[in-house]
Amino acid sequence: MNIRKPESTISAEKIREYIEKEKEHLAIKSSSYNVLAEYYEKVDHKLLNSGIAYRPAKSVEMGKVDQPMIGHIRNGVWAIVELNEALGKIGLQTLDDIKLKEVLALFVSHDIHKLNGKNWKEQFDISEKEVSEWAEKFGLFEFAPALNAKDYQSVAVAQHAMTGFHSNLSAKFTLYKPWTDVADSLASIEVPMASDSMQKQLDQIDENLDFYYHTFNEATGILSNLVHTGIASWAKIKGLIPLLIFEKGIVYVGKKGIECKLNSARDIEEIYEHFKEKLNKAHPAITEPNDLSKSIIPLGEKGLFKLDNVNFYCAGLHNVLKAFIAAAVLKNDDGNRKVVIDIENHKITADNKEPDMQYPTAAVIDIPSKYITSIEANGKDIDSGDILIYCSNEERKKGKYTLIPQSVEINGKKVDFSKFVINGPGLNTSQVGYRLHLKEDFGIDIGWSGEIISYSRAISGIRMQFVDQLIKLKALETVNTVLETCKMFKLDKELTQKLSDYAEGTEDDHHIVGGFWNYSYVIARDILDRDVNGVMFKNISDIEKVRYIEKLVFEYIEKIPDEKWIEFEKNCMYPYKDKMLVWISENLDFNKSMVFGKIPNKINKYEAYLNGEGICKLTNDTLYDSGSSGISQDLSMLKYTYSNRLPIGAQNKIKLEVSVPVEIEFALRQMGHNFKGGEKKIYYKLIPDHFYTPILSEMFSDTLSMFDGNSQTNIRGIAQSILSSDSFFYHIIIKELASEYGQKILRYSGNGFRSLFSTYDIVFNMSCKKKEKSSRNETQCWFMGAYLGMILAATSGCRVVVGENPICVTRGDEFKEIVKFDSPYAPVKRIFGDRISLSKLHDSIIRASLIISMGYEYKLDDSFMPKHLQKLRTHLFPGSAILKEIYRQYEKDKNRGGPGAFINNARVYSKNGDDQTDSDHIGLIEQAIKLDKFGGNNMAVESIHELAALGLRVAIPNRNKYEPYKIEKLFREALKGIIAKRQGNYKREDYVDAVSGRLLKMMRRAGEDQFYYVSGLYYTERTLKFAEAFVDFVFYKIADGQPGKLKQKSNDLSDGFYAATLYQWDSAFKTTKAEVEAAKAEKAEKNGTEVNK
Repeated sequence: MNIRKPESTISAEKIREYIEKEKEHLAIKSSSYNVLAEYYEKVDHKLLNSGIAYRPAKSVEMGKVDQPMIGHIRNGVWAIVELNEALGKIGLQTLDDIKLKEVLALFVSHDIHKLNGKNWKEQFDISEKEVSEWAEKFGLFEFAPALNAKDYQSVAVAQHAMTGFHSNLSAKFTLYKPWTDVADSLASIEVPMASDSMQKQLDQIDENLDFYYHTFNEATGILSNLVHTGIASWAKIKGLIPLLIFEKGIVYVGKKGIECKLNSARDIEEIYEHFKEKLNKAHPAITEPNDLSKSIIPLGEKGLFKLDNVNFYCAGLHNVLKAFIAAAVLKNDDGNRKVVIDIENHKITADNKEPDMQYPTAAVIDIPSKYITSIEANGKDIDSGDILIYCSNEERKKGKYTLIPQSVEINGKKVDFSKFVINGPGLNTSQVGYRLHLKEDFGIDIGWSGEIISYSRAISGIRMQFVDQLIKLKALETVNTVLETCKMFKLDKELTQKLSDYAEGTEDDHHIVGGFWNYSYVIARDILDRDVNGVMFKNISDIEKVRYIEKLVFEYIEKIPDEKWIEFEKNCMYPYKDKMLVWISENLDFNKSMVFGKIPNKINKYEAYLNGEGICKLTNDTLYDSGSSGISQDLSMLKYTYSNRLPIGAQNKIKLEVSVPVEIEFALRQMGHNFKGGEKKIYYKLIPDHFYTPILSEMFSDTLSMFDGNSQTNIRGIAQSILSSDSFFYHIIIKELASEYGQKILRYSGNGFRSLFSTYDIVFNMSCKKKEKSSRNETQCWFMGAYLGMILAATSGCRVVVGENPICVTRGDEFKEIVKFDSPYAPVKRIFGDRISLSKLHDSIIRASLIISMGYEYKLDDSFMPKHLQKLRTHLFPGSAILKEIYRQYEKDKNRGGPGAFINNARVYSKNGDDQTDSDHIGLIEQAIKLDKFGGNNMAVESIHELAALGLRVAIPNRNKYEPYKIEKLFREALKGIIAKRQGNYKREDYVDAVSGRLLKMMRRAGEDQFYYVSGLYYTERTLKFAEAFVDFVFYKIADGQPGKLKQKSNDLSDGFYAATLYQWDSAFKTTKAEVEAAKAEKAEKNGTEVNK
């Protein structure tokens, strides 16, 4: 079996690549990071291989937050490196490379005393030899060759100030102890702080240094990360260097005596400006119009592009304008749609819908041949040509007239077919009618090509979100929207006047109905048909198209008075800037200073809570202004969930209002994960353990960026890899979650962002079959989501919150375990509970991996997982029950190889003559037994295995095909022996006699196809022993001596006996095989020795 070796999510190569890429930005002052890379090269991977990586350094059982040994050590190592680098930036004395390596090596070994399994005080009685063995195992002698066993013993016994031995210590440890003290303190703190004891330890390194910190009470995700980045930028101007990043804030280091406190609202405004600057540069979708254009969506069926107001806030007005222009060019709709004419049924469909018009309706629809690729008439291809469709109409909706075909002409000749299918036209259904009106009113034929659609939508979007708003502010020369939009795109005066006069002089303008603005098609047609430096516009390159339209638009914008443009920009920023100032002021604490209340919220929080209105449904924050517009459903991903419930007695679903920070957060996440839809979503919040450094936070974000929508997650492969590991303390690199096979179900919300990351958000998006019941969907989604949440915790070292709400309101300081489930679905909660501690994480992952591995073996369909989960609750031997069901699936489906294939998968090896091929994965039999043990009744499992071992001494079934009825024959006959004596009370000996007698009778009658060997028939004492064990273990222990209860559990018990017999038989085979191979090896060695003599 191939055992997967542990690997690290951060490697020496990644560190060197990152430092080389960011060296100018980082302003590196020493070679500390090169030492760090060497540490990962020589030490870190050996720690992972040592078997102690996932032992708890701190744990819930100790009353502390879960922290594995590898996390505690890495935290201290990174803290030492960052502190040394900070000293260089401040201009103070740093450790050279040799000394830095020695400090790191000593810190790695400071908790060796916890590895000997002794009680707390006895742990420190540790010899130089024992310490040397661990140091050798960790690779420390190679990494820091000048250190010796005495140095390592000293740090192991004397690092803890209150316990251990503090005399006769090595000189080097005494010299470096200030560094290991600071590292141990920083590696253990759970929230940002600067305590007196920490400051005293720092003074031992340099008295000119001080710790500083800030905390921020809200953690929305990307937005709160950017707020932390803005605060750190403000602090940097004051002379502080960010050292460690926590979920709730940052610990800084700087020269002693720096005044860095919040004194007034002005400080918040300064911090806001730093935040806004970071926000405006945070993501390509904000800084690059082409990327921002991907966030632009068509507004329903209104024929225009739209960006939510929050995008204006994040990207700025100029970038939004450029994004609309990029969308016009790049979101080219070249779909090849169909027009179907059904004369017999009086129906026309374009793009699968019936076109209609407002009055006046058209009598003829013309489709020129240049837009047609092929024509089918009554199911057969015919020659293409110019088509005329003569129509009548019918008012099916008020003011809407559906076009009804009467006859068809091709190239001027009437054709008598009942049904035509015309391939090639690119217009949507609604545009069929628009085209005819525009042609009639303005003499402009917009054509049938789909390329015009994106230009029209962009022009209409700019009109609605810019021109209309500027007109309201009286910022333009006229109040005529059509005229101003034509001037923006520089239509010739004659056409501009024609459109403008029609718009002003027509009371019932059918070009502006129900949100549609069909003038945009005329403007788009005009642009597409222009001559640009001797070349048709539609024939120039995309980048030239964008530049051309940008020139038109921005020449128009430049003529707008500055004060009006600033007013427009201010309106677009409302209420985002106002609420962000309130949000920052209410949540920020810098070195125990706050300015809470200095910037008031427009809605009074107390009154909002009393009225039950104006409250964010995800964070319980107060909205800034009840009159502000909300965000689109596509952007928000809002829905009613178990943890975000519809109020009791509500007749209609109330609007799910969200606060400005949540609105901004959703917009940023949409840029990161770019989800377009999905049935079920589970959200993961990854909280660093306990902190990351500025560099590490970005490197980890880069690692998570592999979840970009293209990577696939092979859940079955993950489960099999975990089960194939022979070590309790396994570790799989996070890249195992991104495979060439599987499902595209994980997306990282922070993809592409640059900031100081205090938390990380990942979305699990699972499509469920619509025909399934909703409860089954929920269970399936929650189980898979919970499993991947545990895997993310194990592979990343982060603490993970799993829930249905996009904004996780559970903060890391509210729980101590490594995994927290927010309102999990009931069947999942019954298995895992609400929380999983580090000490239970391994067993929880193994249990879920077994269900997934066996479930996929049953059928490669996620929807059956709830069925298998139920067996954990309702069966004594859940693994055995699933194993038997798998057998039946193989027996039914010959395409899977039948019983022979089942046998190979069950015992993990296949035979071809004398040749035997071993599998890389754990066999189904062993998986079933492990899952039985997780079922909870270990006594029942042990009893059934003892019974199975005794049964093989009585009768060996013929197991050529592993048929259950043969394997279980002995057990089921014993059951019948007991059940037959249901009437009356009997002594134990009576039940034993009944079982043994029935077994002997059965074995005499059994044919050769039933049993391979029946030793119990000749050695009756074996049969008697089996009967006694059956009565004692099964009847009395499991069934409480009640025949009725035994009958009730008979199928469940038979399942357990089936798997136990196969397991015992396979174990005996392996033992015998090993003995034979050992004997052969011994004989061969002996023969070789004799030949040599």
